[in-house]
Amino acid sequence: MKNINELLGTKYPIIQGGMANIATAELAAAVSNAGGLGLIGAGGNDALWVKNEIDRIRTLTDKPFGVNIMLMSPYAPEIAQLLIDEKVKVITTGAGNPVPYMSAWKKTGIIVIPVIPTARLAMRVEQAGADAIIAEGMEAGGHIGKLTTMAMIPQIVDAVKIPVIAAGGIADQRGVLAAFALGAKGIQVGTVLLAIKECLFMKIIKS
Repeated sequence: MKNINELLGTKYPIIQGGMANIATAELAAAVSNAGGLGLIGAGGNDALWVKNEIDRIRTLTDKPFGVNIMLMSPYAPEIAQLLIDEKVKVITTGAGNPVPYMSAWKKTGIIVIPVIPTARLAMRVEQAGADAIIAEGMEAGGHIGKLTTMAMIPQIVDAVKIPVIAAGGIADQRGVLAAFALGAKGIQVGTVLLAIKECLFMKIIKS
């Protein structure tokens, strides 16, 4: 099993959450430049918006980055194809079933990391070819399940053979160490990044 840094080409096993309307190219680039994996959050935006953000991040960093696609979006099919055309290295998915898209993504060498809330779904996406899993507990800002992060992580770690990334309520060293102690190979953080200067949220607050 590859570790997260080997898989993603990052310095640290930290992924930035794909927060809708918050995870812009500027925020994602700041995270990638700091050694984590920055994500552009497609949210409910159309493919043109995503394309513009991809173009923008490529002017801000030469480090690995990814895109989070919200599969319940009506624009999901065209964004899914756009990410292939743009040769995006990493896709994380949420708010829907990624399996119908995964074969096409994997054929082009994209690293696919679905966000899931249960061990059962973790096993399903592993069988479909997922490279890793983001196990997101109910503490997350965009939570999708009913289990707490620290209760969920060992269940999913025991259920799959691919790396598990813990998400939901992790905001300091204690949370990171706890997730690793339970078997996670990396972490995803979101809310804690709202306070950095590159975040759109902070620009709105200061305006």
